[in-house]
Order: sequence, then structure tokens, then C-alpha cells
Amino acid sequence: MAERIRRAPGDRPAARRRAPARRRRDHTRWLVPLLAVTAGAVVLVPQLTPVVVDATAATGTLTAAPAEPTPTAQPTPTPAPTTEPPPALAAAQGVDTLDDVVASPASVAAEGGLAVPQPPRPGRVTIMPNAAIGTAPQYRQRPDACGGGGTTPRRMVPGVVAGPGQATLDWMADARPEVLGYRVQAVSQRLVGGEQLAPVVQTAAQPEGCVPVSVTVTGLVSGEPYVFWLEEQVTSASTGVVRLVQVGTTAAVVIG
Repeated sequence: MAERIRRAPGDRPAARRRAPARRRRDHTRWLVPLLAVTAGAVVLVPQLTPVVVDATAATGTLTAAPAEPTPTAQPTPTPAPTTEPPPALAAAQGVDTLDDVVASPASVAAEGGLAVPQPPRPGRVTIMPNAAIGTAPQYRQRPDACGGGGTTPRRMVPGVVAGPGQATLDWMADARPEVLGYRVQAVSQRLVGGEQLAPVVQTAAQPEGCVPVSVTVTGLVSGEPYVFWLEEQVTSASTGVVRLVQVGTTAAVVIG
């Protein structure tokens, strides 16, 4: 009989080592780099297109294709349309036709650099002046046969002739139908203590038509200066009330 191997107390059998777990292969690892490269190409291709076109124009490779000879017996074919740059690129470079694009490489090559797109600029700037250019108009006052001068409000300056203790005033009548008469006041310009003297008043009726009106104011103090006020008695067109409207004054006149 085979001998049994006796193990001492406390001895344990050695545990078997497990083989490391095999990592599962990820078949989607290539998808993330591919998407990043595709997105970068979508962003960079539109930005590199103008640079490629400029480099082609600078090296002089952009030339018109030679026209093929056509037989005389056959009808002349319709010429193919000339290839022109896109409107955005043409506006950025400041050119309008293919001839301008072909003519530009020589100047660009002479400078030793690439053609840099330029923003569009206005061809002409017009500055409008703040004031109109010309001659100022000449205004003429409308003549008034009745001495009002055609002003609004009406203004009449009476003439004054001073005499001993009196003064004579004359003016042209206001022929408007709402004028009923006139009032003249002689206001003394000499100040006194206390209440001032009341002005000397003289009235005149409205004559027929546009004729001169004359009024003599008496009772004045000789040697004193007076200012004469001329007022019209006017009927209001809206209310029908008669009121006095001052239409003229004179300078200070010294009574003789």
C-alpha cells in the first residue's frame, strides 16, 4: 500500500495560480481618430482653398487654354464661357475678370510673395457740405401804400414837429376796415418825486381811404422832452370788442 503523506498541522496545500484574464479586443478604437480627422478636414479645406488659388496665381500656372483650330468647312463652334473666379474671391482681390487674375501674377512674383486678399473698398467717397452752395436770395419788403410797412404786428413811425407848448404828428392812415380811429399820447420823460404826471391824450378819427392823418397835441410843457405813442382802435374779428393796439412810437422830442 502506498504510504499516505501526512501533513503537519497548519500546512495548507498551495493554491493554483489563475491565468490572467484576456482583455477583450475593442473593435471601435479606430472610430474616434477617424471622426477627428474628418472634422478637421471639413474645417480646414474651405480655409485653404483661397491660399491654394493665390499660390497658383502667384506661380503663373493659371493660364487660358489655347484655342483649338477649327476647320473652315465646319461651322464655327460657340466659344466656351471664360472661367472667372467666384464673386467673393474676385471682390476680395479687387479684380473683376479673368484677365485681371492672369495679369496679377507678374506683379506678385516681382514682389516675391503671395497675393493677399484685400477687403473691398468704395471707389469714390462724396462728402456733402453742411450748407447749400450758391448765392443768398435777396428779400424785398412788400410795399404798403398806407404806411404800415407790411409788417406783422403793424408798425408805423409818425413824424413829429415841435412848437411852443405843442407838437404836430402826421402818419399815413391804416385803410383796414377793422380800424376805427387813433389815439396819441404824449409821455413826459422828466421824472418827478412820487406819482408821475399823466400823459396828454389826443384822438383822431379814421379817414376814408389811404390818406395822411395829422394831429396837434397841445398843453405840453416847453423845454421838456416827450415821447409820443401812436395807437389804433381795432375791432376784434372773433369777439367784436374794440381795443387799443400800439402801432408806433417816436424818439424823445423837446418841446419849444
